[in-house]
Amino acid sequence: MNHSLINPNQLRHFGTIVQDNPYCKDNITYIEANIPDNDKRLHIPLTSKGINILFETRVPTQQELDDCPHVILTSDSEWNPTEINLPNPSNNTQHLQLQCSVLHTSCYHTNTFIQKISSLAGDHTELASNQNMSDIPIPQTFMSQDRKSFVNPDSLSDKWLIGRQQAQQTIHVTTQRGIRSAILPLSRRYRADRFYQRKRLDGHFYTDTYYARSKSLHGNTCAQIFANKEQFVKAYPMTTKRDAGKALRTFIHEYGVPTYLTFDGAPEQVGENTLFMDQVRKNGIDYHISAPGCPNQNSAEGVIRELRKKWFRLLARKKVPKRVWDYGLEWIADIHVRSSHSTFTLQGRTPFEYLTGETPDISEYLDFGFWDRVWYKDDGGLSERKIGRWLGVSHKIGNAMSYFILSQTGKVVSRTTVQCITTLELQTSEVQQFVKEYDEKVSTVMKDDQNVLAIDNIEQNHLLEDPDLWEEFHKSLSNEDIPEADEANGLKGTDDVPYDQEPTPDTVGDTYLSAELAIPRHGYEYPQYAKVIKRRKDQEGNPVGIANNNPILDTREYVVEFMDGHEETMAANLIAEHLFSQVDDDGNRQVLLDEIIDHRVDTKTAVQEKDAYIRIKSGQKKRKKTTKGWEFLVKWRDGSTNWISLKDMKESYTPQVAEYAVASHIDQEPAFAWWVPHIMRKKEAIISKVKSAYWLTTHKYGIKMPKTVEEALKLDKENGNTLWYDAITKEMKNVRIAFEEWKGKENEIPPGYQKIKCHIIFEIKLSENFRRKARFVAGGHMTETPASLTYSTVVSRDSVRIILMIAALNGLEISSCDIQNAYLTAPCREKIYFIAGPELGSDQGKIMIVQRALYGLKSSGAAFRSFFAEILHDMGYKPSRADQDVWLRPATTENGHEYYEYILVYVDDLLHISHNPDESMQQIMARVKLKNDHYGEPEIFLGSQLQWKNINGSECWTITSNKYVTEAIKTLKGTLKEQNKQLPSKASTPLSYKYKPEVDDTAELNASETRFYQELIGILRWAVELGRIDIHFEVSRMSSYMASPRIGHFQQVLHIFGYLQNVPKLTLAMDPLMPNVSEDRFIEADWHDFYRDAKEEIPPNLPVPKGKPVSISCFVDASHACDVVTRRSQTGILIFLNRAPIHWYSKRQSTVEGSTFGSEYVAMKTAVEMIKALRYKLRTFGIEIDGPADVFCDMESVTKNTRNPESTLSKKHNAIAYHLCREAVAAGVIRVAKEDTATNLADLLTKAMSKERREDLMFKFMY
Repeated sequence: MNHSLINPNQLRHFGTIVQDNPYCKDNITYIEANIPDNDKRLHIPLTSKGINILFETRVPTQQELDDCPHVILTSDSEWNPTEINLPNPSNNTQHLQLQCSVLHTSCYHTNTFIQKISSLAGDHTELASNQNMSDIPIPQTFMSQDRKSFVNPDSLSDKWLIGRQQAQQTIHVTTQRGIRSAILPLSRRYRADRFYQRKRLDGHFYTDTYYARSKSLHGNTCAQIFANKEQFVKAYPMTTKRDAGKALRTFIHEYGVPTYLTFDGAPEQVGENTLFMDQVRKNGIDYHISAPGCPNQNSAEGVIRELRKKWFRLLARKKVPKRVWDYGLEWIADIHVRSSHSTFTLQGRTPFEYLTGETPDISEYLDFGFWDRVWYKDDGGLSERKIGRWLGVSHKIGNAMSYFILSQTGKVVSRTTVQCITTLELQTSEVQQFVKEYDEKVSTVMKDDQNVLAIDNIEQNHLLEDPDLWEEFHKSLSNEDIPEADEANGLKGTDDVPYDQEPTPDTVGDTYLSAELAIPRHGYEYPQYAKVIKRRKDQEGNPVGIANNNPILDTREYVVEFMDGHEETMAANLIAEHLFSQVDDDGNRQVLLDEIIDHRVDTKTAVQEKDAYIRIKSGQKKRKKTTKGWEFLVKWRDGSTNWISLKDMKESYTPQVAEYAVASHIDQEPAFAWWVPHIMRKKEAIISKVKSAYWLTTHKYGIKMPKTVEEALKLDKENGNTLWYDAITKEMKNVRIAFEEWKGKENEIPPGYQKIKCHIIFEIKLSENFRRKARFVAGGHMTETPASLTYSTVVSRDSVRIILMIAALNGLEISSCDIQNAYLTAPCREKIYFIAGPELGSDQGKIMIVQRALYGLKSSGAAFRSFFAEILHDMGYKPSRADQDVWLRPATTENGHEYYEYILVYVDDLLHISHNPDESMQQIMARVKLKNDHYGEPEIFLGSQLQWKNINGSECWTITSNKYVTEAIKTLKGTLKEQNKQLPSKASTPLSYKYKPEVDDTAELNASETRFYQELIGILRWAVELGRIDIHFEVSRMSSYMASPRIGHFQQVLHIFGYLQNVPKLTLAMDPLMPNVSEDRFIEADWHDFYRDAKEEIPPNLPVPKGKPVSISCFVDASHACDVVTRRSQTGILIFLNRAPIHWYSKRQSTVEGSTFGSEYVAMKTAVEMIKALRYKLRTFGIEIDGPADVFCDMESVTKNTRNPESTLSKKHNAIAYHLCREAVAAGVIRVAKEDTATNLADLLTKAMSKERREDLMFKFMY
């Protein structure tokens, strides 16, 4: 309940003792009153808050109303202060007001206050009712806090129908100077207004017409919308589109002249003698007329769609008649431009400020929400008060704050004397009668409006009676496409395709149409929500590209539309890439929460308070655990919004939902009361575990990280070395070439340059024995950089392993090098400058213009990649289609053997494979500087140690993580020593015998321990990537508990490190020898009658294969229901190229399978997909593949069902995996053979096993 006031003199007149003077002798304030039928007295201590004296209260429960005594503080007879002879207040007495946080009171109603007696002080002496009151002031006014403007996020969120977070930021970036006092009698208040001068508005503006579905009270049928891409929008209602010229004239008068304006070719606008074109010419506006059927050219159409959605949400939530749509639309637009927005351009500011340069004052919008019930007075505030509905701010009438009010006659009037109707007033029979009469009269005026006032079930009344409105309402709430503005001109859609695209053979059954995804977009921090709306067509109207079931071969192009109407063209394979990267194993798109905007409840399915309890065996009552009937309107960081059930929100965003419930005062509802209090108590711990992965840590791999130069030097002093000092000195010497001093003043710098800040960051180079590294970086977050200038890639690790094996297979040499200060070799793509800091010594304080791609700039990575790509192009190399950082060039040896030379690029690390690498390396050295001016045989690449060895008579390259593992263990032991802990010394296997992490019930780790656990998992994951396949299964299992690990989990992670300490060195050989596999293990079969068109998809324009062919073999296994809690199985896959292990995979399956057969088929399906990707990559590298891949499975039934054409499937839920694998056999992609469990190498990746069993499998491919 809201605050209320009690007159202390009224209490005193009734005999209640009130000591509200904080300057009295004892400095104690209180209220004392008699308790009926009790010789004790109620003592209420008072506290002060600002100028108010108050005590806290709350709404009593029904049990408290029944059991607790009722204390009457004031008489139930009318109290007239004018008839009470009270002396004048003394000069030294403070005029204080008693404020109650629960009661609603009125100056013309009596008050009975019912308060729970929480504690009764001992006996108190009763003061005489006729005590001396000479020092008591006479209150001159009655002030109701319920009618004042509460400028807090909760009230603003409720009135403006925006999220609480957005409301909080809006308050921060606006002013509220016109706060109301609500002193009776109602009086005028003067508004915080702006005085406009006609000026030129920079940027591109768009305008289009919003067509309403009904005629408003003023006869308006449409509205002209003006908008730009910085979220600014203004609406001008019109009776006809011919008034568009008047709207433009008003917009220019209020805001200024748009520099550039886009609009459609409607004759009411572009006609030669129209007022619209007259305004365009008179004000010298550059303009563009969008082509018919091209909504992407006019962003106002996307804005109209968003306005329409918000209007229908407002209409549904507050049950607003459609005939006031024009006022509602103006209010929505006004609120939108005065609300904070978190786009990259606005950075939390309001569109109003961005356009006008003025901080908006929102005082006029704080008192009321749209369609609120209000009191107002006519005749300058001298008449009797009347009931009305609030329709918005009237900016153009007088200097006082003026509002549009819908009177009971159906006329809209502008009034300055307006006041909220309080909750208590609405509970009185007198006001309820006023409301009833008002609703009846307004309903008569709105008789042609299907939206009837004051109804409880919106869906079963006006929505069902208006099918058009019902359809639009559900489109709004479900975030489906809203028809464009041009729909009013007769353009209609179909059920299957967007409204402006007729069904054609190429669109029927098109799976990409209507696909939703998040796409990187310039000006936005996060990828933005977009929807595939249609195929792109060429100038002759034909769809571009040809469809293919293989996304790689699909050449179609589509138009994707963002939420603001902006459209872009995107190729089908890029759409597929974005889709695959944004979904989980179940195909669900992952999005990040921005904020919760609103909520709604279905009273038919939601549990009511009377049904919220159940009786347990002990006879006690317990709350039902229910979330039925509740939904939240959620705004995601990609800009989209959806209604999501409470059940799903509670699982994914528990703390955020709990906070919203408390802020919205719904936490006592049955769907929340059983869990929200617990979450709020544990909120900090929950958030720390969920978000700790994104926190900056004080240590990295156990080494304390400095944040400043001073802190780095201090650490050197504490550690007795100069590691950080040496790193800083070296970096500043190298980076000085990146910028030049500006000799002039800062205000003389040419236009277009952005000012940034620079600083030093510190890093640990794991691949170089944990070397300390300092890097002078720019504050790239302070610049606005197009996404096209920032995208960059690196070579994948499996590509490195493939090329190492190919080098040994074809007798090629390998050289590696590191480009020194790689980014600084490329020119800077941005215009920026900074003021030199202390790192630059004597140059501190000088202005520096950045000339090179300084580290930290968003564009630097892409700038260097583009720069180095030009070098490789000039040398005749071309990038592979499967891995853009594997560059190849055809070459011939001295004996005429044809092959490909390769250069692998990982940022500034290069790996070159050639018969004569010196030639290319010398060309590279002529263009860039290499670290230590050296290149040669690689020793370390991407953290792995590389060596040329003879393994079982085969000369090949080997990969080992020995150095990395040893240094990681050394660092960890040092950290544990400080905590009086140590690694297990007798760990012969990664996990303890029979340990099951899913049933571990030890205590949870605290926040700092959780971060340490996550760091250790990160180290182990990288060790797996570097070749420690023997711990892959165990690390995969322990990684599942990173969000909320327990003590037992942490001890087992230390056990893995203990195992690595005992087995520090294992080597993978990139052995080029062909595997010795008997052909008798495989069968030949005719698949023509089963998969008639099955064949392997081979993309066109691939490089001609050169060099010796390679073979692929794969071991696959599954451990059925190995997780004893979820009963999900574990998949294990190990793929070889000749005898070189290339891929290893261990992961819990996403579904629960009812049999071993099902889990094995799910594992084989994953293996087939990995094999297809590998075969594609090999072909893009110009490597010939020798026949189908050999797949070895240890389950007889899966093997037979896959390779025998005549087999049938009895378990239909495995049909997808079944047919995918069989079709791969029919197409010649794979062939399948039975492998004994004892020799199935993938068994190592699916379960924990004894030391002997592990070593028997490990040493078949590890050395």
